[in-house]
Amino acid sequence: MKILVTGTPGTGKTSIAIELSKLLKLIYVDVKKNINEHKETIDKIEDGELIINSKLKKILEKELPDNCVFETHLIEYCPLADCYVILRTKPGVLKKRLSARNYSLQKIRDNLEVEILDYFTQAIKSNKIIEYDSSKGSAKLNAKKIMELILKKKYNKGEIKYSDNEIKKNLI
Repeated sequence: MKILVTGTPGTGKTSIAIELSKLLKLIYVDVKKNINEHKETIDKIEDGELIINSKLKKILEKELPDNCVFETHLIEYCPLADCYVILRTKPGVLKKRLSARNYSLQKIRDNLEVEILDYFTQAIKSNKIIEYDSSKGSAKLNAKKIMELILKKKYNKGEIKYSDNEIKKNLI
C-alpha cells in the first residue's frame, strides 16, 4: 500500500508521516531526500526555493517501494497512491507555525491562501482521500487517528471548511 501524506507547509506532514509509517509498519520515504539525491530534478533555485522538473515523477515512480508512506507538498510530481492523507490546519494555527519558521509575510500569506482554498483536496483526483485536521494533538496521536481512518476506509474528501470569519481574521 502506498500512502501519500500531503498538505500545506506547517501542517505536520513529516512528523505525522514518520509516525504513521511506524504504526502501519511501512517504509517512510522523504521526497525531499530523493530530490537532494537526484540533482537532475532541480531546474533552478529561485528566492531560496527549489524549482523542480518532471524528472522527479519518473524517479519516484521507479524508486518508491510498494509498501510506503511518502510525504511532500509537491503532489504534481507524485505517482498514484492507494490512499491520500491531506493534513489541514486552521489558518490561525498555521499562521503561528509558519511565523515560528521565520517565513516572510508574503510566503505566510501564500501558504494560508493555499490552505484556505483547499488546494490539495481539489488537485488530487481520487475518492480515496482522508482530510485530517492537524491543528491539535501530537504527531503520534494524530498518526494513530489517521491510521484508524485508513484501516476503516473512512474517506472524507471535502469535509473540512473554514468559516469566513476565520479566513478574514488570518489573511489581513
